[in-house]
Amino acid sequence: STTKAKIFPGFYPGFTTTGTCVLLPLQFNDTTSSRYGFAGKWKWNFGDESTLGDTSSLKSPSWKYATTGFKTVQLIVESTKGCIDTVSKQVEVRDKPPITLPFKDTLICSIDTLALGAIGNGLFSWGPNYNILNPSTVSPLVFPKQTTWYTVTLNENGCINKDSIRVRVVDFVSLFAGNDTTICATDTILLKPISDGLRYQWTPATYLNDPLIKTPLAHPPATSTYRVRATIGKCYKEDDITLKTVPYPASNAGPDTTICYEDTASLHGSIIGNRFSWSPLNTLNSGNTLNPIAFPLRTTSYSLFAYDTLGCPKPGISIVKITVRDKIIPFAGNDTSIVVGQPLKLNGRGAPLFLWGPSTFLSNPSIANPVALLPDNFQYILKAFTIEGCFAMDTININVFKTNPDIFVPNAFSPNGKNKVLRPIPVGITRIDYFRVFNRWGQLVFQTSESLKGWDGTLAGKSQDAGTYVWMVKGTDFTGKTILRRGTAILIR
Repeated sequence: STTKAKIFPGFYPGFTTTGTCVLLPLQFNDTTSSRYGFAGKWKWNFGDESTLGDTSSLKSPSWKYATTGFKTVQLIVESTKGCIDTVSKQVEVRDKPPITLPFKDTLICSIDTLALGAIGNGLFSWGPNYNILNPSTVSPLVFPKQTTWYTVTLNENGCINKDSIRVRVVDFVSLFAGNDTTICATDTILLKPISDGLRYQWTPATYLNDPLIKTPLAHPPATSTYRVRATIGKCYKEDDITLKTVPYPASNAGPDTTICYEDTASLHGSIIGNRFSWSPLNTLNSGNTLNPIAFPLRTTSYSLFAYDTLGCPKPGISIVKITVRDKIIPFAGNDTSIVVGQPLKLNGRGAPLFLWGPSTFLSNPSIANPVALLPDNFQYILKAFTIEGCFAMDTININVFKTNPDIFVPNAFSPNGKNKVLRPIPVGITRIDYFRVFNRWGQLVFQTSESLKGWDGTLAGKSQDAGTYVWMVKGTDFTGKTILRRGTAILIR
């Protein structure tokens, strides 16, 4: 079994509306188009919420609404080829037809003629009948000699609306360009003429952001006179304003510099003017001199403000930056003890550059970690410094024992006396493996592997009784040999 399917593309339903007023008929016009056949059946639904009978099957029906507001109008249309489609639109029903005016208030000169205008659907009429041409058109011409309100009336099939335009009339244009003024060179000023003009033109146009506005921005590089023309129709007036440019007062705060922490710097400012000021003042010894002493603890920028009496109301400003280097905290190392013949590697820190003094017995006095080979007790002074010359100093004392490497422990200590802790004294020892202290019952009361740390006579924060305690210590000397010692010490209270 076979059948033929007929396709008729190109069916475009649509409609237009004429009229807007409540209680007056609105005309609906079908605008449906079709490439095949033509529209032959219509079903309208006018969206009138006050009745259920708001339908029609005419091609171009009319409908009178009883209420205002937006109505959803629907059209179902069918072509002679059987194509069916639906289109909907929102239609506004008003109590009066809308009028659109290009302006509500305007200004003309008494010798001018002005074209009024209005937009809307219907018949227009203008009044009063005073110095007006073509009052029954959309755009009449008026030439009043005094301020007049012109009223437009729009009649859309008996639906009436009115609106008004005020035409203010002047016999001349008022204009005052402003008082001549002085500005600082390179500054911008806003020109603010006093005028009732409708259009403006400034000349010359150079160095203005817009020569056709009332209040342009001006930035003349030199003293300049600007002329402004204010226009109302055929009437106009012109006026001048002179802008005198005065250079900023000259200010030179001096060159940037770098200083050490807690050091000072001499500022060297200069101005061309009659007075000056520095800022900030809290790290200057005086604000009343062009050459103050600065003592900032951190990098600071100082501003030098210069003033004069030539007319520029602003100060000239220059800035000098004082860069402060970080504080140097040198460390030559903790005091220590070695044995004769033991090489000692020093470890200095605190700055990029170092110098040890005296240089005696050192492998290299200009590095951070030289090796010392001492025959006797000795003291070194470390100078840690930067490339700019900032420096600080520290010392290290070295005891040289003329014995073999060993670990010494005192036989008594007193937490309340001069020797407050019991600690091992390593000589020629590179590492402490452990230092342990036991009470008379064999209980471990203290242990450490730090060579400079000792027991303060407490256990868990509680003071221990006076008496004899046993200690044990193990370490490694600079040759790699293990040193093991044990003994007793008396805790004295």
